[in-house]
Amino acid sequence: MVEHTVLYSFLAFLAFFIFVGLLSVTKRQKSAEDYLLASRSMSPAFVGLSAAASTASGFGFTGIIGFGYAMGLAGAWFIFGIIFGSLVGFAVTSRRFRAFSQRQNAASYTEYLACDKGKMCKRLQFVLGLVSIVAVTLYATAQLAAGSKALHVLFEWDYNAGAIMGAIIVLVYCWAGGIRASIWTDVAQIIVMYVAMALLMVTALNEIGGLGALYNALEQIDPKLVALLPLSNPFGPFLFILGCLSVGISFIGFPHVMVRFMTLKSSKDARKAVWWFEGAYGTFYVTAYIVALCARVLIPEASDFDTELALPTIALDLLPSILVGVILAGIFAGTISTADSLVLSSTASLSRDIFHKYRDSYNFMKFSTLVFTGAALGIALLGSKNVFDLVLFVIAIMGAGFAPLMLVRVFNGPLTEKVALFMVFGGLAAAVYWRLAGYHVHIFDSLPGMVVALLIYGAAQLFQWLKLRKLA
Repeated sequence: MVEHTVLYSFLAFLAFFIFVGLLSVTKRQKSAEDYLLASRSMSPAFVGLSAAASTASGFGFTGIIGFGYAMGLAGAWFIFGIIFGSLVGFAVTSRRFRAFSQRQNAASYTEYLACDKGKMCKRLQFVLGLVSIVAVTLYATAQLAAGSKALHVLFEWDYNAGAIMGAIIVLVYCWAGGIRASIWTDVAQIIVMYVAMALLMVTALNEIGGLGALYNALEQIDPKLVALLPLSNPFGPFLFILGCLSVGISFIGFPHVMVRFMTLKSSKDARKAVWWFEGAYGTFYVTAYIVALCARVLIPEASDFDTELALPTIALDLLPSILVGVILAGIFAGTISTADSLVLSSTASLSRDIFHKYRDSYNFMKFSTLVFTGAALGIALLGSKNVFDLVLFVIAIMGAGFAPLMLVRVFNGPLTEKVALFMVFGGLAAAVYWRLAGYHVHIFDSLPGMVVALLIYGAAQLFQWLKLRKLA
């Protein structure tokens, strides 16, 4: 009976999300620009909330809970890093990006990056398109895996069930209304996501006895859990914190997030959209991290326990059945809100960056959406179930490969196609090496990747300056 109540509550929310997505059909125009950019007609509130939902994702219900469970208070620097780092990144890029992308008639994030003063760098566009497709498809995979984990805990369903259900829902309303459907449902989903997380935080803190009791309980489990800095980090706390900030700055390298700023009615709305984003995103993640710390107290550590399953586990223990359904709906809202954005981002890259002759084909874009949804689902069914690790690796790819280029482009820095390609490959190589060497467990791999890319750009400009000075 408990399972039925949870299931009915969960299905009611899913039906609501699908209804909101299908409602966008009333505003749909059968054009490529409308499918990818909602005819540049969205309000700053919708853009900011949608970006928050797309970035918070299923990662906030699984990966971050497992991270906080293991790290304790020191891991809160990660929350500080992603909030403050994203604020800085968006503040310096979003308005310029919105204005310049429309001026260049770009309909995808990577199309904008590959355009140099009105001239398209074809090789760079192709490379950026491929990197974007690989990165966002893997990211979508992580979202589907996160949903699967929740259903596995609550209903003991096979891990694949949640991934299949999520993929079907994503496909239904992406086909229905393109990015407009994605944005509308994101707004509904971020509200459900926060309500679910706040509900669990209040219940868990009440069970423990408040914030003071939480601190004391963590200290009794292990004094390292209440240390404010990761003192055991071999690179030192400063570089760890800098690595956390780099993750937040990497958000300007997220095609599925940045494209939302392209949908704004005006570039003047960008600042408002950023504040809507930071308010929703910051509130959600601070709440999520408190839940993660509570989970460390409420669920004893065991060698065979998957920490990414902590949130649905404590929901089952503490909440009545109907509210467990709300938690599950929140988790699924997080996974779907990001997965649909990622699939549409891949669709844009395929049509605008790879197969140029289909750049304005509405039907080709709908077909591409089907292909990428299937690809993400296939990888989710066959690949790793570790959400945190996969998401952080994808963030490193997008941060190292795209964020430095974005900074150069929005400030109109001189950049040849050859230097841009070196930046992309150099940044990606550094991030991949950092991960293969195992250093990413101490400092997130987005930091070395971004630093190497920017150093390549700096070295190229210095070489050009010396060359011009010699000629003079």
